[in-house]
Amino acid sequence: MKISIITLFPKMISGFFEESIVKRAIKKKLVEIEIINLRDFAIDDYGTVDDRPYGGGAGMILRVDVIYKAINKITNDELRIEDKNPKSVIRNRKIRIILTSPKGKILDQKKAQEYSQLNHLIIIAGHYEGVDERVLDFVDEEVSLGDFIMTGGEITASAIADAVVRLIPRVLKKEEATLKETFSIKGENLLEYPQYTRPEEFIGKKVPEILLKGDHKKIEKWRMKKALEETRKKRPDLLDPNK
Repeated sequence: MKISIITLFPKMISGFFEESIVKRAIKKKLVEIEIINLRDFAIDDYGTVDDRPYGGGAGMILRVDVIYKAINKITNDELRIEDKNPKSVIRNRKIRIILTSPKGKILDQKKAQEYSQLNHLIIIAGHYEGVDERVLDFVDEEVSLGDFIMTGGEITASAIADAVVRLIPRVLKKEEATLKETFSIKGENLLEYPQYTRPEEFIGKKVPEILLKGDHKKIEKWRMKKALEETRKKRPDLLDPNK
């Protein structure tokens, strides 16, 4: 799989992928991370990629022509502006183009799993006061980390890439880890059950006895019960009201 990130601040992102699981995945050639400097497609020698909004207002807006050139370079496809739906040119290649934006749908595990099945994920890190609305003609969807505002989309882009990479087959040493974690408990959208390790007792607080007896069927039943309890207590919005 390949992940391309278009950004105004490559250094904010590059260091993130030089550690831990993502670094190992890159080294094993399970994923390719490409960081594209948007200023490489600037309209002049000053590196201009933005302009003031028509109609007035605070802040600067990223230009559609600059972002278009970056997308076109990455995909190596003929994306003609006169096309009614230029995204259709690349859809059959399992490529998805997304824009980080506080107006987008909030990233969840289901979406991360969907992205992990792609051949190529292109992420445009939004910045300033946003992008020219016409950019949306060249992207598949807008994605957000939550209902809050950050100075730019670099953290969001890095988070999306991290969530996706760990789901790629053979990236994790134990692939079953992605099947028994929050939002993926036996296919259910549940929070993960409580976990314990040594010491068995700490300042009077003991590990639940059921986890010490080695009865895996009972342990599995206990874990599912606790996962449901955790979800009801902390994220009841995740539960199907019909169940």
